[in-house]
Amino acid sequence: MGTISDITERKRSEDQVELLIGEVNHRAKNLLSVAQAVAFHTAREAAPADFVDTFNRRIASLATSHDLLSLSAWEGVNAADLAHSQLAHFGNLLGSRITFEGPPVGLKPAAAQAIGMALHELATNAAKYGALSTRDGSVHIAWSTNGAFRMSWIEAGGPPVTAPDKRGFGYKVMVEMATHQLDATVRLEYPASGLIWELIAPAAKTVENDQAARLDTIKCAC
Repeated sequence: MGTISDITERKRSEDQVELLIGEVNHRAKNLLSVAQAVAFHTAREAAPADFVDTFNRRIASLATSHDLLSLSAWEGVNAADLAHSQLAHFGNLLGSRITFEGPPVGLKPAAAQAIGMALHELATNAAKYGALSTRDGSVHIAWSTNGAFRMSWIEAGGPPVTAPDKRGFGYKVMVEMATHQLDATVRLEYPASGLIWELIAPAAKTVENDQAARLDTIKCAC
């Protein structure tokens, strides 16, 4: 009996190792695909002199989300931690001109990557052209989980806003990537008072499984 038990346990361990290796390979390929897309689109839109800096910042944003996922053993990322990490370079503006509001929410890995990159692009645009390009502008980031995951980015107090003449890679990240990866509805508007970005995505695509199940129950009960 002891020999049979040992063989069974060894087989179970080998199966688990094989599963983990497959999962690591899958995630590595996904990460490389995203990095390749970032490099391709950055090269298309950035001047040669700006390519390295722009590419490095975008990859750093992706790496930040990856680090948070690694710390949680790829079990998801807290929405507040993700938002803070993507705007950490603004230092003392956090909590004053950059404010956060929302309940504790664990985001799935794919959602953390897509939303993290969107927040990075929004922050970059705000620093260059929007509310964070002046001394009086502000950004408010909020999220909720009332039947679905919702996140908004609202700027105020900056220079008058106008819509860009063309859509670049920033638009792809802020709108198209999240739309396709998360089955989300994304609204990006440019009122003169300040840029508005809003994402609404199914809980099953964005929120960790235990929370998503509770949200589905609430939604069905309404």
